[in-house]
Amino acid sequence: MPRHILPALLASLALLAACQEMTPKQDGAMPTTLPEGMVGRWGLTKADCDGSRDDNKGLMVVKPDSLQFYESQAKLSEIDSATDRVVRARWNFTGEGQTWQRDIVLTLSSTGIYLSRQDITRDSMKPLTYRQCVSP
Repeated sequence: MPRHILPALLASLALLAACQEMTPKQDGAMPTTLPEGMVGRWGLTKADCDGSRDDNKGLMVVKPDSLQFYESQAKLSEIDSATDRVVRARWNFTGEGQTWQRDIVLTLSSTGIYLSRQDITRDSMKPLTYRQCVSP
């Protein structure tokens, strides 16, 4: 499969997964942290995963309740819906002296190798697909 087709295919699958019904835990409460499979370092390119570089602008570090980017970070505010592979949540961002909120859908591929991030606050933003960074 040509390399340019894979990101488009993954983005389409992420949108389909985000459309599926997501339900709270059996006790009716939403989780307060992201699923363990989403936690880790994710890069838009292979170079983004290189820890010795200081220009890895496509690196996203996912923690159970936060996202860290090159020039901003986000704290989990509230999870709206969740499964083990798809989480729709509101995030409070800070960066470069500014603050803002975003509603984001994170979708973990069935293999756990790819994580897609879709900002649903903005209609025009296409999903970004990250690849899991592996330690050498």
